[in-house]
Amino acid sequence: MRRLPCYLTAMSLAACATPTETPVDTGTPPATNAGTEAVAPGGANERDEWQKPQEVFMLMGNDLRGHTIADLAAGDGYFTFKLIEVGANVIAISEDPAQIAAIEARKQAMKLGDDRLRTRLAQPGDPGLAPGEVDASLLVHAYTRIPDKKAYLSKVLAGTKAPHPLFILEWSNTETPIGPPLVDRVSSERIMDDIGLSGYTDVGAYATKIPYQTFLFASVQSGAADDPQGMDPSQLITQP
Repeated sequence: MRRLPCYLTAMSLAACATPTETPVDTGTPPATNAGTEAVAPGGANERDEWQKPQEVFMLMGNDLRGHTIADLAAGDGYFTFKLIEVGANVIAISEDPAQIAAIEARKQAMKLGDDRLRTRLAQPGDPGLAPGEVDASLLVHAYTRIPDKKAYLSKVLAGTKAPHPLFILEWSNTETPIGPPLVDRVSSERIMDDIGLSGYTDVGAYATKIPYQTFLFASVQSGAADDPQGMDPSQLITQP
């Protein structure tokens, strides 16, 4: 696992998060968190103001058309349908039958076929992905609720095509105007350590790109020529 010098402490991570910040490269152990819906009231338009989905998609590669993305903790389907809007094909995954039913109902109302959107009820701690099923995986505000993080992330890696792009959004581990209490947050360093222990070789984070949240990204890279300081999350998803 390669580490950038600015990984060493949480304070140094914040220092690296400038408007033109470079990724913090490393890996991290765990904590517990509440879902976005419980801590950020308001409809989708209000959430757009702070969630910045277009910024998230830019970091994921900008042009997601034709790619199959796993929305690993789909919740109310916010990111599921944002991904659909930009042309991605989505597998929306949840442990909650009610959430799956609501996404299915909206899918039917929009007349979306299974080629664009599939839903999947997963067991707790299991992403429910078949080997190499998706081009990338996205996990939003659900990391701390995963019971066995190493086992879960290892299954996500296996379910994602090489170079196994994984994108995670989690609340910053500091006081913010919205979000769960600090006791229900986890540092990006701890998340990155978990990711590194799960088989990913390159892990990075942006601390200022998305308001109140840290954007983490990981992949499996090989070869001595790999340069962690030049690692760009937008180049991790291969062309369909």
